[in-house]
Amino acid sequence: MFNYLAFGMQIRAGFEIPGLHPSNVSDSENAVLVELGKVPEKLQNEVLEVKPFSFYNETEFIYNIPETAKFYVSNGNSVVIEPLTDNLEEVLFYFYTGVLATVLFQKNILPLHVSGIILKNNTVLLFAGHQRAGKSTTSIMLQNKGYLPFTDDTAVLEVENGICYAKASYPIIRAMEKTLKKQQVYSEDDIKPMIKEGFKYGINFHEKFTEQQLPVSGIVFISEEGTEVSISPMKAAEAIKLLKFNIYRKQWVSGMKKDMLQFKTISSIAQSQVHFFSAIRPLEQDSFENFAQTIEEQIINQIGN
Repeated sequence: MFNYLAFGMQIRAGFEIPGLHPSNVSDSENAVLVELGKVPEKLQNEVLEVKPFSFYNETEFIYNIPETAKFYVSNGNSVVIEPLTDNLEEVLFYFYTGVLATVLFQKNILPLHVSGIILKNNTVLLFAGHQRAGKSTTSIMLQNKGYLPFTDDTAVLEVENGICYAKASYPIIRAMEKTLKKQQVYSEDDIKPMIKEGFKYGINFHEKFTEQQLPVSGIVFISEEGTEVSISPMKAAEAIKLLKFNIYRKQWVSGMKKDMLQFKTISSIAQSQVHFFSAIRPLEQDSFENFAQTIEEQIINQIGN
């Protein structure tokens, strides 16, 4: 068996999953078991929601990706994968981007659609925003300045005693080709084209990945408009709507009966000690280096470097 960690969850698999971070802990009792096998045609319980390529209820979820794979996720602790191709890398693309999020939903944990870096004071700064807003690129430009990567695309946020903590997903950053030309921290051996996302490349940062949950000092909501870079603090009441928008796979919330969980998750983050910021970068301009510099000067230096 192979042991991994993702989102703070122990994962045991009967085969190698290279995109996950290996774990020295073998907690078979609480681990999510991932195995190859035959996926059932139907759920054991009533179907509550039907979507293209999937159907599900609170505790069961079946994906059917034509000519690629079928997945059956149940009770937040079991994943059965039935490959329909010999290309396991293509199969695992859907495991990383969908199946792991399904496991979290079933465990009553809602992941957020964020990327992030570790600041010098060992806290995390997260970047949220719509697809292609520049979350990953902003992270990489700040890594050029010496900050370490924390997570890309998704993270789990939980509040304890008023402090918001983040748990990283797995050590892969998805980056556009033009971003790779500007990055200075990864070698060619760390980078390869993404299956199913030909316009993006995957950057592996296994050696820099942290298993620790870290305090979140700030969340930056990135948007594009106008011709100038602009940074401004945001009140928690304003951030609530954007936090809801940035729930990862938010289309599953109602079908999996997680509306109350969503309310509690967002409210607890908004009421925590996290600083919220709006960061606007020029529309359709290559401004990421200046954008990262402004974030460092007006946000990072403010909340703790």
